[in-house]
Amino acid sequence: MIFAASAVLLAASLWILASAKSFDMAARAPALMMAAGAILSLLYRASGAPFLPSEWMAAGADALLAALAFVAAAQFRVTRLAKACPASFRLTIGGAPLFLIVCGLAAFILVPQLTLGAAFLVAGALTLNGAAFDRRAVSDAPAPSVIKAAVRLESAAILALGLPVAVFLEAAASAAPEGMPAATPYYEFSLSAFRAFALGGMFGLTAAIVGNRMKTLQKKAPPAIIAGSLAALFAALMGAHPVIAAAAAGLLWGEQTLAPMTTRVRMRRIVERAVAPAAYLLFGVLLAPRLFQADLLTVVFILSAVTIVRAGPRLFSLQKTTLPKESQMFLAWFGGAPGAASALFLISLLDAPSVIAQDAVLTVGALAVALGVVAARLTSRPLLKIFLKQTAIAKKRAMFAH
Repeated sequence: MIFAASAVLLAASLWILASAKSFDMAARAPALMMAAGAILSLLYRASGAPFLPSEWMAAGADALLAALAFVAAAQFRVTRLAKACPASFRLTIGGAPLFLIVCGLAAFILVPQLTLGAAFLVAGALTLNGAAFDRRAVSDAPAPSVIKAAVRLESAAILALGLPVAVFLEAAASAAPEGMPAATPYYEFSLSAFRAFALGGMFGLTAAIVGNRMKTLQKKAPPAIIAGSLAALFAALMGAHPVIAAAAAGLLWGEQTLAPMTTRVRMRRIVERAVAPAAYLLFGVLLAPRLFQADLLTVVFILSAVTIVRAGPRLFSLQKTTLPKESQMFLAWFGGAPGAASALFLISLLDAPSVIAQDAVLTVGALAVALGVVAARLTSRPLLKIFLKQTAIAKKRAMFAH
């Protein structure tokens, strides 16, 4: 019920605010939104006002994350991803799992406070990458179409397919209730995920069939968004995981719909323009104070996680593609940074007291998201200019070679 109430309130307010130009500007300034949230947090703490219940904050984060999961899953067809964009496919099935393993092991080795399960939970949260402000910079630039497609589809595929993995890692890092078998968290996750996939798939498939038969709805985003919202709401009421249900609805709708690509992109822009600023602001309010709790080993891990540990697996997964070297290096560094989805997933863990080393997970994750966003923001535009320059030089060389 808490999730349902939070979802309704957030949907009503964000849908209104999504049309405002100020929200569009806020979506392109995540660092400023986090700073504003941190200032609000300090003022709120100084006032001595009571803290809101953690289940309310987690429910709001889940509602926002469900919206991101649905529109991300609706961006592509799973069965055609490898053919439509080989680079995105390799980054999703190769780069993301490799990053998860390397990042999890690095966190376990470098951060003594983290158990093995908690370390991989941090890695799972950081795998949920994607930054809307970076993608827009590429889409508006004279970059090759294959690069634009890879940037657009990669983060969507990793978010949609990686969320169930992240939720599973949450269960793996959780302790069983007293007196219950150690496998209880896995059992509860299995039931919740099965219900969520079944319910979300039903709503997504129904929305696609109805939209295909009523051609007037094919170019409109609201019917599909309503289906994703209903999937998340009913999942929460039935004891299933609402975020997985929303992702499942998006995957089935995206696989079966005949709607043009412009409809999918418009859906994503509408939702991200509303959700991303709220996610970063909420992150700043709730988790920014934890940035001052990090020790030296945590900082060393975070610096490696947002640089070489992030770019290395991505570059390795692109080696066998037909992309030029400059394109491979650009995609390896440009994407993969933690974004709004990572922030929301960490906030949802506030209501997960059974997670072992919960406090360390939140601290390490908060620092990683903050530094990842800042690093991506500072380097994305200069990197894009260098890439476009190198691409132009490569074209001239090819012309002279012929």
